[in-house]
Order: sequence, then C-alpha cells, then structure tokens
Amino acid sequence: MLVSYPTRLALGLTLVYFLMSYKKAIQLAKHKQEPLKANRFVKISERIDRSDIPETVWKNLLSNNYLRVWKGTILLKGIMEITLYPMLLQELRPQTIIEIGAFNGGSAIWFADLMDIFGIESHIYSMDIDLSLLDEKAKNDQRIRFLQGDCNHIESLFSPELLSTLPHPWFITEDAHVNSGGILDYFHKNGLQSGDYIIIEDTNPWVWKHQRDEDIWAKDYSANDEMRGKNIMDVLRGWLQKHENEYLIDSYYLNMYGYNVSQNWNSVLKKV
Repeated sequence: MLVSYPTRLALGLTLVYFLMSYKKAIQLAKHKQEPLKANRFVKISERIDRSDIPETVWKNLLSNNYLRVWKGTILLKGIMEITLYPMLLQELRPQTIIEIGAFNGGSAIWFADLMDIFGIESHIYSMDIDLSLLDEKAKNDQRIRFLQGDCNHIESLFSPELLSTLPHPWFITEDAHVNSGGILDYFHKNGLQSGDYIIIEDTNPWVWKHQRDEDIWAKDYSANDEMRGKNIMDVLRGWLQKHENEYLIDSYYLNMYGYNVSQNWNSVLKKV
C-alpha cells in the first residue's frame, strides 16, 4: 500500500521526536540522579499515614494475590514491591537477607534468584512458625536456610552469636505480622548497622480489608483483621518516634508511583 508524502513526513517527524526524547532520557540520567537527592530519607514525623491511591483502586490492586507466582510458586508480594524490591536490592547489595514469614518459600526463592542475577553472594534466611507449607522447590533450594520458630521468641532462631557472624549490609523483611515491635527492638539491639534496611510489611490498612480471596479466607475472616494494618502502623510509628534519629524512611521507593503507593506505608527503613 502506497503512503502519501505528508503521511511519511509526519511519521518521520514522530520518529525523530521519540528518538530525541529517548536520547534526552539517557542524558538526564534521572535514574541515577533521583536517588542522590538530599530529601530522600525522612523522619517518621515528616510522614503521614495515607496513600495517593484511594481505597477503591487498592481493592482492585490487591485482588488475586494468590495468582502471582515465581517459578510456579506463589509469590505473595505486592505488585509495587515486585518492581521496587529488585531496585532496592541491587542498590543495597545485601550480604545477608532475613525474611520473617516464609509462607510457601516463593519469596525466598525470588530473593535468591535476584541475588544470582545481580551477582551478589548473600546469606539468605527465611523463618516461619510452620514450615510444612513450603513448596518442594523451596525445600530443595540449597541457597536458602529455612528456620522454624515463633516470632515472639525471635532470639531462639537468630541468637546474638549468630547475628554477629552475618555480614553486612542486611536486608530484613518482617512479613509475619507478629510481634513487629519486638522484632524491631531485637534487631536494633543485636546487630543492625548504618546502611542496613528493615521493612515492616503490609502497614497499608487496605491490605487487610481487600487482600481476601473468598475461596481461601471466607470461613476464617474476622472483622478485627481490618484493624491489623492500622495496629501494625501504630506500633511502627510509636517505635520510630523513639528512634527518629536512628532510622529514616526511604521515600524514594515509597513515593516512586505516588505518596505511599505501596503495601508498606512508611515502613521501608534505613539505619542511619
């Protein structure tokens, strides 16, 4: 089919425009400059517990969580976190990863694969009160050390002696939603160093209201669960107010898609 000269000209100009835009994107290198901004790390007193995304949108974003998989294993991470965690890990290059809340092991496998992709040698620990749910792929993954135990007695799994041997930087994610204040205290007193990260997951209250597959949760659901996100955030805020000069919130990752557009409102923390 013949294309008229004006149409060819318009297409050519459009192509030139896009090429110039792509070239400018490379020249500006915003992906390198934005993380260096002085206002990236902020105190909890500078943050409020809200998100630019309204509840009606979160309801859709939080649906079908149990359909997300990694290598055929359920990957129970938020859709924003699946984008943001790899960038954070590539930047941090953690020598130790501690996951509290293993579920079926999907996220531990994901973390291990990311470390391989980035060429990082990392010690990976994942704990849960019940390891019977682990997928066979996770059980057979020699890169991960799975530990069974109770978050209320975190010291029984991660003794001060063990923690003293683990290389830094650390990346700790608390995804069991049990004793989060005690876990923050314990790692604060037993090894967290400047530059380490600790994340308290699912502080977004809409997670607890809308992350519900009716086939899975209908019988077990309790209206009190809707308050868990707020309660977790209240515990975190209270703890951070006592340690405001020691732990800062990384707004670069939390605000990348808008203010607190994450399942982890105000809870991506860096030790100063």
